[in-house]
Amino acid sequence: MSTTLQTHVRTQTVLGQMIARVADEDAYRRWAGQVERAGHCVRPIQLAGSAATVNTQTGEVEAAYSSAGEPGGVLLVACKDRRESVCPPCAARYRADAWHVFAAGVRVNRVDQHGGPAQRVANPLVLATFTAPSFGRVHAARDGGVCRMPRRTTGDGKRARRVCEHGKPLWCPARHDARDGLVGAPLCVDCADLAGMVLFNASVGELWRRTVIYVYRALAALAPAVGGRPVGVRQIRELLRLSYVKVAEFQKRGVVHLHVLARLDGVNPDDPDAVTAAPAWAGVELLTAALGRAAGRVSVELPVVDGHTAAVARWGRQLDIRPVQADEVNGARVAGYLAKYATKTVSDSVSGLPASRPPAGEAGEIGTVPEHVAALTDTVRRLARLATCRSLRLGRHVHTLGFRGHVTSKSRRYSTTFTALRQARRAWRQANRTREHDPWAQQDDGAERVIVGEWRIAGVGYRNLGDRVWAEVLGREHRQAREAQRLGLTA
Repeated sequence: MSTTLQTHVRTQTVLGQMIARVADEDAYRRWAGQVERAGHCVRPIQLAGSAATVNTQTGEVEAAYSSAGEPGGVLLVACKDRRESVCPPCAARYRADAWHVFAAGVRVNRVDQHGGPAQRVANPLVLATFTAPSFGRVHAARDGGVCRMPRRTTGDGKRARRVCEHGKPLWCPARHDARDGLVGAPLCVDCADLAGMVLFNASVGELWRRTVIYVYRALAALAPAVGGRPVGVRQIRELLRLSYVKVAEFQKRGVVHLHVLARLDGVNPDDPDAVTAAPAWAGVELLTAALGRAAGRVSVELPVVDGHTAAVARWGRQLDIRPVQADEVNGARVAGYLAKYATKTVSDSVSGLPASRPPAGEAGEIGTVPEHVAALTDTVRRLARLATCRSLRLGRHVHTLGFRGHVTSKSRRYSTTFTALRQARRAWRQANRTREHDPWAQQDDGAERVIVGEWRIAGVGYRNLGDRVWAEVLGREHRQAREAQRLGLTA
């Protein structure tokens, strides 16, 4: 069967599935309601089972529900995946929540003083980018400039080589576009320190943990003396607290760098969880200097697996630290800048990699990828088999090139949490329910009620491609209606 005929048959099949879905108006209305409540998720979880609301005082079952009466006998719930490449609608919600978490630490720094009204606290705040060191020369996009000019001399004045030991040129006259697949690829894959790149990715989490420790040491060393005596680390921790949120982003060459929004708070011994004003001597300059000193000194020991692999992991020399003004405009701008990375995966930057870890028991073979990406994945697998790297568990992180951490994380007292945002959203939905239209709405009669349910996963995704197309159409119409409402185009 020719490709054109196959496409025609597939199109006719999908159209038939879409027509069958809308043939029963009542069933379609209830199915569309489920899709809407699932946030127009593209791969919803299908749940089968039942639930009941029980009055604990009387033992009466006040409301009961079973998925048996739903179209297909299942209830659709959102997959809640944060990755844009997996589920755009769920990723959009996660990105919005991330924006609120990030912005809350910039523009909602408030404390209560003796029970009085909340007051804004403008503590020192910076946006820092911690990069990875160089693991070999790579192709780069330079805004229309030449990728790499040949070196004439080395640092000691000797004449520079124009080719590597493998016979490949150490320069590139091309003018790469940012979307060029060569950007990030080594000039010579055999010369690149691939093992060093993988081990650095695997050590980023520990490297950041030690960076926080070193920041307090740097603050103690840079803080002004008290009573003619230098300030110790223990005393600094009683005066200052580093609060932060960080987002990991993959560079096209395949290594991680961190975007960190760091804030310097004061410490209230009577209320350690409160966000308190920092002392007057602890300004942006002190925070910037402490981050710079910590980044330059921190290191993590690595297993030596190749003769040319560095024995320690360190941050790169390119450390960008910029002060952030704690106001509404900057809060929204910085939060938006960080939130756009929160839903990205390594496959968004490094082409050819899957967006998620393959299921247990499957090899998870990676398809056609650029040469340097294939070399990196082979290196991850090779290191995973070594006894010296066994503790890193690299075999579980081939799809992230060895990176084992969370994309988004924060300190406990930086701002609100994702859990608090979900609880607030759930409380708002519950408060806007009415008993006349929803038997599951809460009543204000003082009685305690519990929901008892029994559920099992019946599947993932929609029943067929026609249902998925309908869900995408409904989601697009919903977004267009929301945008029209935001712009005031609807009555």
